Amino acid sequence: MGGGEKAPGYYVLRAGGLFPAPLPQDSAVCSRVSGMFYVLGVFLAKTLQDSRLVDLPLSPAFLKLLCGGEVSGCVRESSTIVTMYSPELLEDVMTSSLLSVVSEESEEQSTYRDVPWWQGLLELEDLELVDPGRGGVLTKLQGLVTKKSQIMSDEALDDDTKAEMINSLELDGCPVEDLGLTFQYSPSSAVYGYQTVDIKPGCGEEAVTIHNLEEYIDRSLDWVFVRGVRQQLDALRQGFNTVFPLDKLGAFTPNEVRTMLCGDQDPVFTREEIMKYTEPKLGYSKESP
Repeated sequence: MGGGEKAPGYYVLRAGGLFPAPLPQDSAVCSRVSGMFYVLGVFLAKTLQDSRLVDLPLSPAFLKLLCGGEVSGCVRESSTIVTMYSPELLEDVMTSSLLSVVSEESEEQSTYRDVPWWQGLLELEDLELVDPGRGGVLTKLQGLVTKKSQIMSDEALDDDTKAEMINSLELDGCPVEDLGLTFQYSPSSAVYGYQTVDIKPGCGEEAVTIHNLEEYIDRSLDWVFVRGVRQQLDALRQGFNTVFPLDKLGAFTPNEVRTMLCGDQDPVFTREEIMKYTEPKLGYSKESP
């Protein structure tokens, strides 16, 4: 105590920032963690409400979730519909209580919907930031999917040639079938309390081939960004909404929310600003060399 040294692993350092780890939704760990995300939601909302700053390295993907969501999309769609008719109606919408009404109605309806409020917000590019290792591999696999689609759409090739070219596609000189991939997800650490989870229910042992590669990528993203984090993000939203509606952040960009929560992460001061806002002490003055 008092030495200022912390045990290895005390600090969580992730280059891409913090994002919820996918967990089996029926596990005790997930239930405990969801309670923490509820508190985090309250904390973030109070931070914004009280105009305070916190040093939290939140990932761009997480900030994107805070800014987007179901209600923000509804508001944008409503605004698009209004602009199709007249500028006067748009002004009425923006100056009325439509946002509050939409927020309340959507909050009630979301309880009965199976589609998560953040559905479709995150993509493969976001996974590259959240989990660079896994995201990098999936990006390379997506490249094979693109090549496969190009071959399939080439009308100059017959079916036999297409099949031969598709079966010859390789990742770094290795066929997809030889990568040993199955429809299972393995977490990056044992701290999460599970070793694997089937991302394709009942077919976890199914081998990944060039022919089902698209499904593997889609199911991997669905687990990381939707099914594996649903309880955590729902709890975050519930906690946030106890202070003010999370949907109100839909008016801001992820970078703007980061600035409101954490301040300027990379401030740059000019010499004139330093001289203006600092006061030399201990015998020094602004004229000192």
